[in-house]
Amino acid sequence: MPERRNLFSVRSQRAILWWGIGLAVVYTVALIFLLQQVPTKNPEWSAEQVNAWYASNQGKIKWGAVIGGWTGAFMMPILAVVAVQMARVEKGGFKIWSALSLVSGALMSLFLMLPPLFWGVAAYSAPRKDSEVTTIMHELGSLTLTTTDQFYVFLWVGITVIALRPATQLVKHNPFPRWFGYVSLWITIMFEAGAFAFVPRTGPFAWNGLLVYWSPLSLFGVWITLQCWLIFRALRGQEAEDSEHTPADEFATIF
Repeated sequence: MPERRNLFSVRSQRAILWWGIGLAVVYTVALIFLLQQVPTKNPEWSAEQVNAWYASNQGKIKWGAVIGGWTGAFMMPILAVVAVQMARVEKGGFKIWSALSLVSGALMSLFLMLPPLFWGVAAYSAPRKDSEVTTIMHELGSLTLTTTDQFYVFLWVGITVIALRPATQLVKHNPFPRWFGYVSLWITIMFEAGAFAFVPRTGPFAWNGLLVYWSPLSLFGVWITLQCWLIFRALRGQEAEDSEHTPADEFATIF
């Protein structure tokens, strides 16, 4: 007999996932149009150039920091649902790979929230004409965004292990197909380039370069889109299965 899930839990997962997606969309809009960090600014800017840019854009950047503070934890609700689904398909004793992914989600949220905070401090300090202080905060924000993606890979390692296990593919309504395990493994490898941003100021390994900025940014968006689609599809199947196995009187008591 298949394991019976609570319909309220399935619907809660869907609602929480949409919550995280909504926060991610607002965060992205703020990153592009208010914080103006897509792309990130030229690492070769002088302290005077950095300070002048913040002084002329401080209103937008401050509001971008406010919105980034509200929405920067968008990976927490998304990965709470991912971890629940991982635990559902992770057969055996302790759900260690699911727990690892949940912890990774908390770290992701921290390092997505901090860059807008640092850029906001840079905009806050710019009117004081201390260009060195503004530049330090600007560089701290830019490097925090691009060099901390090593903390993200724990999630993708966990998903890779789960997706490539033969037992996982036997679970009904599994949101981690084998091909997604290979996608996650590829993203894990590509994200490891981020830490190199500490070294150069030009080229693909600079904080605005192809391998440190554009590749991780694009892959992150692809992963969120694919994973959310797979989970929504799995939740529809789980909900349909539960509806078939839940008596009418039990269904009424859910609400």
